[in-house]
Amino acid sequence: MEFTKEVLDHEFPSRRHGIQFNHAAVCPLPRRAAEALSAYATRLSETGSLDWLDWGRKASELKELAAAILGSREASSGADSISIVPNTTTGLTYVASGFPWEPGDEVITTHSEFPANLTPWLSLSARGVTVRRVVTRDGAFTLDDVERLTGPRTRLVCVSLVSFHTGFRAPVEELGRFCKDRGIVFGLDGIQGLGIVPVDVEDWNAGFLSADGHKWLLGPEGCGILYTAPLLRERLSAPPGWTNVARGFGSLGVDEVPGFRMDGKRFEPGAPPTAGIYALTESIRLLLETGIETVQRRVSDVLAHLSTGLERIGFAPILFGERPHAGILAARPPSGHDARHFSSGLESQRIAVSAREGFLRLSPHFGNDREEAERVLFELRRLV
Repeated sequence: MEFTKEVLDHEFPSRRHGIQFNHAAVCPLPRRAAEALSAYATRLSETGSLDWLDWGRKASELKELAAAILGSREASSGADSISIVPNTTTGLTYVASGFPWEPGDEVITTHSEFPANLTPWLSLSARGVTVRRVVTRDGAFTLDDVERLTGPRTRLVCVSLVSFHTGFRAPVEELGRFCKDRGIVFGLDGIQGLGIVPVDVEDWNAGFLSADGHKWLLGPEGCGILYTAPLLRERLSAPPGWTNVARGFGSLGVDEVPGFRMDGKRFEPGAPPTAGIYALTESIRLLLETGIETVQRRVSDVLAHLSTGLERIGFAPILFGERPHAGILAARPPSGHDARHFSSGLESQRIAVSAREGFLRLSPHFGNDREEAERVLFELRRLV
């Protein structure tokens, strides 16, 4: 893709109606994803279920693309490790509820997790499972912090690939090796990283990763992906359902005990989010065509420009190293100002941002550019 204004305006129609620096919340759909969604709705209204075979083919296509963006290459097809789920929370809940826990087992996560990656683990208290939480510093933590909490009953570590409020990228390579060496399952809430940073679940020794499509994957709400490694998937019980049963469709015999599939369909217990599948397929295809390294480089350039400008007008950007490593730039407002003052002020000018945990959070994607960043900085100077 050429990154001219004309090309970007065509691929991202939202650019003509405002500035979208809020991909860490809900992204605007690229043109091709919106067109796929519209085409599916039109066909459904005209042909109903006559095209049902195409629905399954499109789901398989999405899984192939998802495997590619995740770095899943196991067995004959990495797509066998992909499940289509309605959201991040559902994927994490399938792992939490399906794991063979014993009373006294422990889970480690952090103090700054979004509730999607906390409540599934806290709900295990009824089964005698304890959650231990690493203290973070603006979302940041180290392997040593995790190791200090690890004990003989630690069964699973699950953290956010990228923190939702500050953009800290977890030390996943180190964590994955540490967990593998100790027989601990390592998992990720990937929603704030997948689509904006390079991911390789196999190199990271990740047992699972769950991510909805409506942020950095540039898809709609209600359609996400869950990756489970084969060895973990064998240990997880399947959620009750009908589309994940190993036998064909139809009623079960009076004394029949259903068996469940062992591929990614194991965690697809009911009717799939077909409309979202059509859109998310095109969104991930766009990201792969562009290249995640290119996506990351473009976003990093815009964030670096924003960071310098924010400092000049009294904000304190939160950086981990010299440049942001993901798509989120958080900044403490000037003394005496509330982040919500700036987020609401920008929104009144058709600029989408967020206020999170006291920070002003800016999260552009590769369809954004420095010209838009300059406009954001101009409006912030006015609001200060």
